[in-house]
Amino acid sequence: MRYLNVCFLGLAAVMMLASCSSSDDSTKLGNWIKRADYAGDARYEAVAFVIGDTAYVGTGFGGPHKGAKLSTFYKYDPSKDNWSVVASLQDPTDPFRNLGRTGASAFAAAGKGYVVTGEDSAHNSLNDTWCYDPAANSWSPKADFPGSVRYYAVGFAIGDSGYVGTGVTGDGNTIVGDFYRFDPKNNKWDAITSLKDKRKNAVSFVINDSAYVVSGIGSGSTSAYYMYVYDRSTDTWREKSQIRNATDYSYDDDYTTIARSQAVAFVINNKAYLATGTVQNTWEYDPVSDRWEEKTAFDGTSRTGAVGFTVKGRGFVATGANSSSGLDDLREFDPKAENDTNDN
Repeated sequence: MRYLNVCFLGLAAVMMLASCSSSDDSTKLGNWIKRADYAGDARYEAVAFVIGDTAYVGTGFGGPHKGAKLSTFYKYDPSKDNWSVVASLQDPTDPFRNLGRTGASAFAAAGKGYVVTGEDSAHNSLNDTWCYDPAANSWSPKADFPGSVRYYAVGFAIGDSGYVGTGVTGDGNTIVGDFYRFDPKNNKWDAITSLKDKRKNAVSFVINDSAYVVSGIGSGSTSAYYMYVYDRSTDTWREKSQIRNATDYSYDDDYTTIARSQAVAFVINNKAYLATGTVQNTWEYDPVSDRWEEKTAFDGTSRTGAVGFTVKGRGFVATGANSSSGLDDLREFDPKAENDTNDN
């Protein structure tokens, strides 16, 4: 069972988290602030998407039996710092069908949220697509993802189109790099140019209609050090700065703690933030300079398999796992504030 393997690997990774974090955050800028706990069951390997000024978080491992694959969803209103329940991921034609899953991908496009791929409770990898309509508070099936069944892929949106790619296929051994675009208007998937390398458990973020993919595990169980940006006008991926000490220049001398897997990413004021995962340091990426700067390390419970999202220009990290135990807390990151441990 892959669940047992995940728990074992997660335990080994989390035991290393403290030693991988920065030993001194006193000179780094950024403050993590505790917000309202997630209202649902503690969970990890969930998904998140944002529609308007509301974030939605659901699916994942969790529940009273820890290993259950969940279908429940909750929404977060940052202006009220409040979570509330919304419709669970459900087939409208078969309310008894279990659509719970882990390791899925998600994005929001054209005012609706989408959950794609993942692994179900019978350990089957998936290629289905489900659409959440916030006005109707309901889910509906859409065209199946055309790539191989998979989990641990990434998803993002540019304009009114969604994109899903990378991950590991149903056999659990084959890491892939192919990518596909979803057109919500025509309910159609099309293949786009594949990422230049293969990886799973990566993260993605979008700044000014450019999508970036970074981190994760590549073929041969090695860290993925290359970062790429996607230009939809030319359907091309361009290489950006590597997340390691890869040059003879000094700017990347301290990049040794950026690479990781099962991390999160979010965007604030056109800069991206990479946090949690198998390393707890927080790094800020500036797409103009193509440089990374270390910020205050995540100071909540160390975790892998969390979700990150940006809503109303604010960045958040929620849920995740420490060892094999799911978490239900939520933290906001203020990149311009000095670190204050009293608000945790």
